[in-house]
Amino acid sequence: MKAIQVKDWDKKFEIAQSRKLKHMQWVAIPNNHRGGGYMALSEHPKAAELFAAFILIVEVASTMRIRGLLVSNSGRPLTARNLAKITYFPVSIFDSAFKELIKPEIGWLEMVNVGSVVGDSTTVAGSSTTHSTLQDKT
Repeated sequence: MKAIQVKDWDKKFEIAQSRKLKHMQWVAIPNNHRGGGYMALSEHPKAAELFAAFILIVEVASTMRIRGLLVSNSGRPLTARNLAKITYFPVSIFDSAFKELIKPEIGWLEMVNVGSVVGDSTTVAGSSTTHSTLQDKT
């Protein structure tokens, strides 16, 4: 099954304090405005909308059983419609984000093949690591 994942979640959005937490109520956001992805995004006609969608995706991804991976507790990949229901923002911004933020010039999201979700870990094909989580299985 395929799912959207925030690229390099562990490197960019986890810090020592967050790794100790089971339930995230906040997320660390990098503030580099000189990166290639950020610069490419800033030139997009819908840059503000896409950036807002990305921040919302990061916030939702921080609460997932496997942080950074948009897969529900039941094991189903989250869709743009799911994100709209969770965040109360229009589905259209998530549809656009899924299309645009995966492109190599931005590269903030990636599509991954998700293996079976077993216990508190899952395998993600095409990813450099096997994800595990400290979060409760609720």
